Amino acid sequence: MKPVGRKIIRLESVDSTNNYTANLIKASDVTHGSVILAVEQTSGRGQRNAEWLVRPGENLTFSLYVDEVKLSVNEQFKITQLVSLAICDVLKKYSIVAKVKWPNDIYVDSKKIAGVLIENQLQGGNIKSSIIGIGLNVNQTSFEGFDATSLKLTTGNFTNIEEVLFAFIHSFNERIERTANIEAEYLEKMYLINESASFLNQAGHKFEGEIIGVAPTGKLQVRVSEGVKEFDLKGIQFIPQNEI
Repeated sequence: MKPVGRKIIRLESVDSTNNYTANLIKASDVTHGSVILAVEQTSGRGQRNAEWLVRPGENLTFSLYVDEVKLSVNEQFKITQLVSLAICDVLKKYSIVAKVKWPNDIYVDSKKIAGVLIENQLQGGNIKSSIIGIGLNVNQTSFEGFDATSLKLTTGNFTNIEEVLFAFIHSFNERIERTANIEAEYLEKMYLINESASFLNQAGHKFEGEIIGVAPTGKLQVRVSEGVKEFDLKGIQFIPQNEI
């Protein structure tokens, strides 16, 4: 994969940087490594079709377009691992210890600081390109409707948003040069790994289990009373630690 970040498109306001990027792809008007940065997202999206709404100008919200991914569909979780670890690398530069809540939410002290939405464009059994949408809380200090934190809440300091973007681009480009131990590094960063935790299954029933890893397909591996089970994103939901 070639380096990213040579072209940055800055938007004052957009419904979603992922949607904007998808439209650029349809118009054949975007090149590999382009970053679409928005001051405001009016309809930002996260996993499970959740809204990702943050205050304009206080956080980093952008999409990264990656072409010629050269991975099979069965290997697509490697993109998730790479992006998640790159975000953790960025936070480490600000002396913040972060964990990855499967599949790709980034947590600090059991609070969400960043989220990722990856949308792949397929060609046969391979991934042709990816739109990687990232929302990272930078200077916002209060959040309504969800338990979250930010760089400012964690460090006490104001941080330039574009500085954080360039730090991510640097970390991402470093990561694509060294992918040999990506699975092991991802496991080391996993939130609640090897700990007893509470979950909801697809039917909404609560159960107890212990996260032991991630399958090559990206499914979460959980040890329950009957043995080890694998779950996709629709099949399991974390119960927040403060609600147990």
